[in-house]
Amino acid sequence: MFKRLLIPILLTFSILAIIFKPLDRSPLRENEYYKNTISSFDLIKESHINSADGDTIQVGWAKKTLVPELPLPMAGYGARKGAYYQDVEDSLWVSAVVFDNGINRSVYVSMDLLIVPPNLNVEKMVKGLSINSNNIYFTASHTHSSIGGYLKGLAGNIFGGTFETKVLDFISDQTRKAIIEATKDLHNTQIGYASIYAADFVSNRLVGDSIGTYDPYLRIMKLAKDNGENGVIFSYAAHATCYDHTQLSLSSDYPGKTVKILEQNSGIDFAVYGAGAVGSMKPLSRAKKGAKKAIEISTGISNKLINTYRALGTKYEYKLYSNTIDIELREESFKLNSYIIFRPWLFKWLVGGDTRKYISYLRIGENLMVGTPCDFSGELVKPIENESKNKNINLMINSFNGCYIGYITNDKWYDKTDINTYETYTMNWFGPYNGQYISELIKKIISINENH
Repeated sequence: MFKRLLIPILLTFSILAIIFKPLDRSPLRENEYYKNTISSFDLIKESHINSADGDTIQVGWAKKTLVPELPLPMAGYGARKGAYYQDVEDSLWVSAVVFDNGINRSVYVSMDLLIVPPNLNVEKMVKGLSINSNNIYFTASHTHSSIGGYLKGLAGNIFGGTFETKVLDFISDQTRKAIIEATKDLHNTQIGYASIYAADFVSNRLVGDSIGTYDPYLRIMKLAKDNGENGVIFSYAAHATCYDHTQLSLSSDYPGKTVKILEQNSGIDFAVYGAGAVGSMKPLSRAKKGAKKAIEISTGISNKLINTYRALGTKYEYKLYSNTIDIELREESFKLNSYIIFRPWLFKWLVGGDTRKYISYLRIGENLMVGTPCDFSGELVKPIENESKNKNINLMINSFNGCYIGYITNDKWYDKTDINTYETYTMNWFGPYNGQYISELIKKIISINENH
């Protein structure tokens, strides 16, 4: 009897050992991935931006449609089950803003997509354009009602429909066209920055506002060209989730509706939004969902932005520098519970294989944009800003910089189970302490730029 039971018992334990393993909780600073990444950042600091100062920064901008001619699945919600869009409620765009000071050329690119495709061939996209791929600063609006079909892996298919190479090619081609067009219309430009308190439209969806915090600021960069054209780049922390999975019309959600309002204003010719620290942050309004919610938020945000924009001072800037810095991470640690994870091979099968992981930044005069490879939590912004306040750097943190490592949240919620665990379990992919880790890397980027 015992012998008959032994084989299935051993087989069961063998299968469990193949699928699961203990969660690695070794301290952050003892890990080689941390030491290697910090060393690479320190090397950059030692040799940084002696060549950043050039002539007056010139700016050009352009946008191209991301609304396809053929039917495609939508991206944003697994509950849609790969459904194709039925019509178009709002336009979708890829927007490019080119900055050039005669020494360096950098490009800010924002896409009305769920995320910037991690498998985008950036080298091919900028081939022959005199632009280094490391100088493309990517972000996305994170609308959950845009086109899909560009995400690989089982998880990609669940959240974005069946992968098709033609969708990725379409996104790449439209981005390249926007960059080319923007490069053809460069003019000397005065630049200004402001952060606007806009707490009415954002709330903490992870643990609530009673025990959690949120990032309440609308951050804007004003661009005033010498030819009389005016533009604005802005970010905000509320998720673009005004529409739920029942929405089958393409929509850029509240960010796109805000852009439309701004560009209808007589003083603004071009507007582009990049998602801020949207992790743990939800859109807040009286309306529960749908177009009414998106319109309420976009109207409120645009009113605040326009009022500040009109009075915002600008000046010529000369310092321009951008970079993409590779980072290392703990092994893939998709949690079964607080002690056991699925083995990395299974995670890679579900989500996709190894891809490059990095943090990006774009320095424009006294203004610093930092692009994170994730849904970066709005709870982490204030501590970063507090540490660097009273310094001459205006900070704008964006999510979705072109690679994707899931959600980066406040570490104190990592093991908490009586909350919405979507961010801390389902979408937390690389183990504990990453709130501290990514925050530390952002602080290093700020430090690198404060002294130059």
